[in-house]
Amino acid sequence: MSAIIAASSETGLRFKEKMKRASLSAIGTFKGVFWYLLLGAGIGAFIYGFFPQDLVVRVAGPGNPWSIPIAAAIGVPMYIRAETIIPISAALVEKSMGVGTVLALIIGGAGASIPEMIILGSMFKKKLVLAFAVNVFLVAIVAGCLVEWLVY
Repeated sequence: MSAIIAASSETGLRFKEKMKRASLSAIGTFKGVFWYLLLGAGIGAFIYGFFPQDLVVRVAGPGNPWSIPIAAAIGVPMYIRAETIIPISAALVEKSMGVGTVLALIIGGAGASIPEMIILGSMFKKKLVLAFAVNVFLVAIVAGCLVEWLVY
């Protein structure tokens, strides 16, 4: 009976230690992304407050057939962190930018940013890096068009 109690308390101790480590890890992760979230929220608030909605609709609205390739082309060289793009995307969608256009921007920026291209260029041949960037660009366009077709 005492062996069962000892095993139970040992399991409880291991669980508490795991929860403590998990909590410290979560706090560390939050501290690491907090400033990026704040930056993204600030940019999103700027877009929401100061970007004219008619310009966004005209240039990147759902009716413009060039909005998705342009967003993908802008997104590919941009360095977009996942933490910053969420509030920025929300502000762009709120300003009536097409969902497919926003998705093309996200995929392009997350898939093939300039820092990633520099790192890949140091490891692989330039033709392979170019093929990768073109592939990300095309995937961004196809995904954006598909979402645009499904949503609108």
